[in-house]
This record gives sequence, structure tokens and C-alpha cells, in this order.
Amino acid sequence: MQLPETPTVRPTRRLAVVIVNYNSWPDVERLVADLGRADAVRDGRAELIVVDNQSPDPMPDSLHSPPTGVRLLARAENGGFAVGVNAGWAAARGCWLLVLNPDVEADAGLIAEVSRLVERFESAGANPPGIVGFGLRNPDGSPQPSVGAFPTLFRTVWEQLIPRSRRKYQPDWRIKPGPVPWVTGACVLLNPEMMEDVGGMDEDFFLYYEEVALCRSATDKGWRIEYDPSISVVHLRPLQNRAISPKMRVITRHSKLLYFRKHLPRWQFLGLYAIVAIEAKVKGAWAVARRRHPDDASSWRRIGRVAKLLRDGNELRGRMVLELAEGVVVTGRGQDASMRKDS
Repeated sequence: MQLPETPTVRPTRRLAVVIVNYNSWPDVERLVADLGRADAVRDGRAELIVVDNQSPDPMPDSLHSPPTGVRLLARAENGGFAVGVNAGWAAARGCWLLVLNPDVEADAGLIAEVSRLVERFESAGANPPGIVGFGLRNPDGSPQPSVGAFPTLFRTVWEQLIPRSRRKYQPDWRIKPGPVPWVTGACVLLNPEMMEDVGGMDEDFFLYYEEVALCRSATDKGWRIEYDPSISVVHLRPLQNRAISPKMRVITRHSKLLYFRKHLPRWQFLGLYAIVAIEAKVKGAWAVARRRHPDDASSWRRIGRVAKLLRDGNELRGRMVLELAEGVVVTGRGQDASMRKDS
């Protein structure tokens, strides 16, 4: 008598690694190859989800037929980092999300370490953290800032007096493992219940400050934000160590203004508006006087326009910000605002 075959029982998936890509295919290919060697990915306890925001460069041949445990989600447009994270979250409902920038270096051991952490949270039952940020290192092994205090108008004024590389983050000597205000999105673990509670990342942010806004929203809902440097990765190209392009300058100013408008009292938003408006006029005039590249002066005009539009209650959301940064200016009010080319 032939016995019936015993059905294969696959382990419950607990972790989804979300990598949001825009034209960083070499980094993505390397990261997927390194993380894909993890036992948890091979046996189904974890999966890798690559969300591509309409990269103009072609996908590498190695990713056209993804290996076991890897999913590719191709979006029809570049909606920004928050949109990409939310797309990964939607594809992996119920799983904890490990969000990684493409430009991090990590091996299969990262999946094992984070999976054990998730198992501890789930076995403990009550009161897990909503967000856990991990340690970042520079390529030379030195620590890289990854924790910050929530922005305020006073802090913003003070930051103008210190180097750009130190403005957004708190210095290492002030950071200890445990509860913190906010952590960077370069390597961060997100509790799926927290994501449901806050409705995911705020897609009004195209790039930058979306992780600060997420931590602010989670904190307001009673979730705990933690920093755990016992798990770490190398982050190759953090923004604070790179020159800012004119386009990125527009996007980052918009993100900070938007954060102030959404999460701080009106008087603090208006104070930041005044700072940005003055900065745009002075630096724009300086760029013209020094006969710098036309994009430099144009970006400051766009920043002044962004500040005024937000002050007046206009909605500048997601991809609209990218279009504006690339030379399109919003001229009307609300979501149906018309556009014209910047001169």
C-alpha cells in the first residue's frame, strides 16, 4: 500500500527586505546577490523585494529572471522613495520590513541577525517597537550618523552655523542604544502593525525627511522608535557627504518645508519659510553675479517659488516636486494646479 505524500510545510515568512531603486542597478545587483545567499531567503522565511521607480537604464541580465526569494516590482513612474517603500509594504503585508538603500553593503548575515531580532519581538508578545534603526558605517569602518532630533525652528537656525555634514544628525557621542526620536531610512526595520496604524510612509514627500515624518507620525500614535547599533551595514554614499545638485537642492528644501507645515506649529513653518525665501534671493543673486551655471541660479528661483506656494496653501506632492525641480513651476492652487516651464 502506497502511503500518501506528506505535504511540504513551508516556514512562515516573517521578514521582507525592501530595496527602492532608481537607476542604481549595479548596487542593486550586488546587494541582491549578497543577501540572496541567506538561508532565510532560500527557505522562504524572508524575501527580497526590489521596487524600481522607472529607472531609465536597463535592468541587468541577472535580474531578468530573479533567483529564489526575490521579487521585482516595476513601477510605471518615479513617485519617490516613500511611494517605493509603500509598494514593497503592499506586496509583503504582514511581514516586518527591512528597508535598505541600494548603496549599502551587507552580506547574508544581516538577514539572519534581523530575522532573530524579529523572532525575539514576536515571542515577547507585547509592546514591540514600531521602528528600529541600525548602525551605519563609512567605507573606512568609521561610524556614520544615523539618528537625529526632531526638527524645530531654533534647531534649523543653529544648523546654519555648523558644517552641512553634521546638521541633520546628532553626534555619535550623544547617541546610545534604545529609544531615540528618529532614525534614517538607509537601513531600518518597520513593524507592520505600525505601518497599518499610520497608513505607511507619507507619499507627499518625494525624497528626504520622509523617514523623519514617519517616526514623528509613529511617535504621535504611541509607537517607540529604537536605535540598535549591534546590527550594522556600510553606507557608501550618504547625502551629507555628497555635493548637492541644483535639482536635489529644490527637492530637499521642499521636503523640509513640507515637514514643518505638516508637523510643527504654523509660526515655526512661517519662520522657516522666511529663512528659505531670504536664502533663495541672496544665493540666487550671488549665483548670477558669479556667472555660475544657469541651473544654479534657476534652482534658487524654484526654491523661492516652492516656499511661496507652500506658504499660500498650495499642495506640492510627490512626483509634482520632481517635475518642479526639473524645471516645471506650479502656478495654481491645490492638486489641480497648472504648470509652466521655468524661465
